[in-house]
Amino acid sequence: MTGKAPTLGYLLKIILVAAVLFVPVISGELGWIRTFIPLPIFFILVTRGESEGKSILTKSMIAAGLASMLTGSLFSFIMSLTFVPIGYMFSRALQNRESVLRTGTYAALTLTAIWVVVSTLYGMIEHVHPYRQILEVLDTSLASTYSMYEESSDMAPETLAQIEIAFTRVRYLIPVIFPAIVIITALFTVWINLLLGDMLIKRKDAGLITWLPYSQWRLPDQLVWIIVLSGAGLLLPLPLVSKICLNSVLVCTTLYFFQGMVVLSSLFNRWSIPWAFRLFVYTLILIQAYGILFLAIAGLVDVWFDLRKSKSETNDL
Repeated sequence: MTGKAPTLGYLLKIILVAAVLFVPVISGELGWIRTFIPLPIFFILVTRGESEGKSILTKSMIAAGLASMLTGSLFSFIMSLTFVPIGYMFSRALQNRESVLRTGTYAALTLTAIWVVVSTLYGMIEHVHPYRQILEVLDTSLASTYSMYEESSDMAPETLAQIEIAFTRVRYLIPVIFPAIVIITALFTVWINLLLGDMLIKRKDAGLITWLPYSQWRLPDQLVWIIVLSGAGLLLPLPLVSKICLNSVLVCTTLYFFQGMVVLSSLFNRWSIPWAFRLFVYTLILIQAYGILFLAIAGLVDVWFDLRKSKSETNDL
């Protein structure tokens, strides 16, 4: 862009990325937008080239950073920045023709490590225990939610007693499975941005994507032994081992849910199902716990029976 007046498209991209970085900073209710921060970064770096892409992203981060300083929300902005490297990793992996499996694995590990480092530094600076602080916030939130139910005059005593039991179990379970929650959040962030990025870039220029079609994405077959061993570990009378195995089972179930979604997508493609009906089915699955479990089982079964009837990349980590 040196020596040239910036085009409208160039400025709009700066505004878009800056908004995605800054909006979660000023609105806690819109914090979920952080999940999609890697998407525009990935898209811009691939479609506009590394040189122009980095120029756009640098200006966007400077603009969002200055706005965050003015609003006194610098740490919240730093949390937004923790998602930025994932977009760069996707772009670099595509340049180096790395598989989508390797790309996703390294990105999830990197994002989790960044969160741990940033939380640790925050704890050292503020003299707090970030892990304990997060758990306390979650517990307080659950307690407040139950109080709202308790104060409701329309609630039958039997129903209220059942809700109290459920909330008590959840408040006990969350500290146990919190490591899995963090990892699953990182996995979901990576998966949804890989999926949407692959889709959007292919629509822009299919030649820019070297990854296999989404319907052929596949987990390594050896992963099944982790969930088998973790399931067996849950039966041992060792509390610490049981907690580790429970977290492992939850993470593996999430991974096989992703593979189950791929299986479903492959079947939809084979049967030429209209996109409107696909969207309805996807929505129905995501709002039903049984639907998520069903797809996780389908992803696991796919390891042995190849429900898609097509082998693709597996053991290329």
